[in-house]
Amino acid sequence: MSDLNIAKSGYMLSNKPDYPRTPSWPYFVWIVFLCILFVLVFFWGVSFIFDAPLEEEAAWAKTPNPAKAPWYFIGLQELLVYFDPWIAGVLLPGQILVGLVLIPYVDISPTEQGKFSFFNRKFAVSFFSFGLFLWFFLILIGQWFRGPSWEFYWPLIDYPIGGMHWTYPGVPLKVSEAGTANVPNIIGFIGLVLFFGGGMVAPYLVAMMAGTNKIAARLKEYLDVLGPIRYVLIQVHVLLTLSVVVKMVLRLVFGFKYVVTTPYFNI
Repeated sequence: MSDLNIAKSGYMLSNKPDYPRTPSWPYFVWIVFLCILFVLVFFWGVSFIFDAPLEEEAAWAKTPNPAKAPWYFIGLQELLVYFDPWIAGVLLPGQILVGLVLIPYVDISPTEQGKFSFFNRKFAVSFFSFGLFLWFFLILIGQWFRGPSWEFYWPLIDYPIGGMHWTYPGVPLKVSEAGTANVPNIIGFIGLVLFFGGGMVAPYLVAMMAGTNKIAARLKEYLDVLGPIRYVLIQVHVLLTLSVVVKMVLRLVFGFKYVVTTPYFNI
């Protein structure tokens, strides 16, 4: 059975009957255990040298402005600027977790399992790297470019970067929500249909018009091997990730808060 047939049948390479196996115990488990000990000792030593980046002691009658989450959660806090809480706090983080779980099941390169090569997995590596970059970009904006009332501030121009004191004497705070508006619902619904509907069919349309174009021909070959189910799973995640970028541009560049507004939810 060829590797391509294995991919089409849904097999992972490790399920191939004659695939060489090495027991994880004790070889791999010992390595993991030693790595855990090394990391533990390393951070234990670092904690003796540097203080944790905590804020000042909380005052019961004073609410800090802005109230920022720890840096590793501040990307999630920044997402709340662009989406309703159910999207920013449930749907998008859930999409990330589901996407990570699906990676072994949508993989069509069983011969590359256990290898780390960009050239044999250009799309997979590029998309994963883009998602990782986007997450840290959100953290960077939330940590360094958000000030009082969670408005966008330019560090070193509007206010000092980071730190505990955001205001200069005599410099007023920006007005929260100033200049934002919502896209009319009819335009928003049409935009959503075009974005998600068009995003789902566009790769197939390009592949159908392959002709002599090498890139389109390679796309057609990729879609044929991928199959419709894997394609839908991957493309839904791609479009949801790109929708975050589109929403950020609409908010930060054009000042649009929501694309669709209803009494029950906003997008």
